[in-house]
Amino acid sequence: MVEFVVRVPGSPGWEPLFLAGGGAALGDWAAAGVPLEPCGDGTARARLPAAPGTRFLVTRGTWRTAESDGGGRERPPRELADGDADIEVAGWGRDAVRYHADFRSAHLPHARPVTVALPPGYELGAARRYPVLYMHDGQNLFDADTSFAGVPWAAGETAEREARRGLAAPAIVVGVGNSPDRLREYGPRRGGPDATDDLSEAYGRFLVEELQPFIDATYRTESGPAATGVAGSSMGGLISLELCRRYPRVFGRCAALSPSLWWDREFFLGDVGWPPGCRVWLDTGEDEGSNRVGRQANVARTRKLARHFALAGLRDGVEFAYREVPGGTHNEASWGARFGDVLRFLFPAGE
Repeated sequence: MVEFVVRVPGSPGWEPLFLAGGGAALGDWAAAGVPLEPCGDGTARARLPAAPGTRFLVTRGTWRTAESDGGGRERPPRELADGDADIEVAGWGRDAVRYHADFRSAHLPHARPVTVALPPGYELGAARRYPVLYMHDGQNLFDADTSFAGVPWAAGETAEREARRGLAAPAIVVGVGNSPDRLREYGPRRGGPDATDDLSEAYGRFLVEELQPFIDATYRTESGPAATGVAGSSMGGLISLELCRRYPRVFGRCAALSPSLWWDREFFLGDVGWPPGCRVWLDTGEDEGSNRVGRQANVARTRKLARHFALAGLRDGVEFAYREVPGGTHNEASWGARFGDVLRFLFPAGE
């Protein structure tokens, strides 16, 4: 057994502290993996069965509040030596989430916020480049203050956990906020009198011609479709599928969680035409819909799309993954709960 003794200069002593590290004993890199017990001597402690070489960090319960180098920058994980661990925390929180408010477009009438979550290790080396996942409805991904009903996906926390576990490649997650024209931007139409309400082409141009060049110029991104994904849920899932179909040389990874395949009389299902080489995650919750008939229709539509993929030669578990989620509902909590599975499939570690 190893005793971990944590000291935080200036700490009030009652603030909850945690250990997060490799292996089950340290929570398998969950940010609030192992609670530390506050003691009356200004320390917080835990006794755990940990082996020399185990890597870990101290947190305040989230990766945004993990210990830093004292200057607001990321510090590398600690490594356990022989014997007990006496730790002094220099500071909290790294600049892992960057905000770009009121990002404007020449193609769309409304500005929107763009939030960028950086992966662990980003500040520790200036040479490495990272894959990028662009996600719609960005206000619902990271913060309870901006998320619908106050429940975010916790996308940044999940991405960091999976990367630290070595199960998904470290990736930059870009949350693209929606606008008052959300349905027009996310809803491609078949034409006819409703075509004037279709801003999906303009939204695609905004992402590809304006936002992606900005992200590439500002952050250390890896180029090419195999390193560039697009993801969303509900209408965001639908536009993710459509964007991969329209821009196969840009987006080679796609995640459509509970996509709104009912849109415009099942427009997308009429002619899937899926591009070869684009890896796609597709899912639906078994409890999505206001009644039994609606739930069955939703699952049937999503199964139909999965069959399209199979008939196009995509191999289940390789080029595409399809899941019907038991108990899955149409909300941020349900989508966030399976986001780790999405990351492991789209950007597996070591690929």
